[in-house]
Amino acid sequence: MALTRVLARAVPEVFVERAEITYAPLAKAYFIIVYPSHVKYWLRFHEKYPHYKRVALRYGVSEHNISGCCPEFFNKADLVNWLVDVLSLSRGERKLLRLCMRT
Repeated sequence: MALTRVLARAVPEVFVERAEITYAPLAKAYFIIVYPSHVKYWLRFHEKYPHYKRVALRYGVSEHNISGCCPEFFNKADLVNWLVDVLSLSRGERKLLRLCMRT
């Protein structure tokens, strides 16, 4: 629920019904899927937050894993930390998001 709210607020012009962290077993990577318009959401996110790539590279994501909609991370913590950094979330928002992602 916290993730959905954070992403909806980050890109308010694209409706976000639900967002969740997903694991892709073949890629062995985590990413965020956004419903109902995954591609539309991430294209707008890229426009609003062009520094998302630079931040992802700091977390060790390869160029190949940045090329899709949401960058793919090898662990959930790096994915959440990337989002926190890109969106410059407040301390309270950071704690809430990290707490919710532990489950």
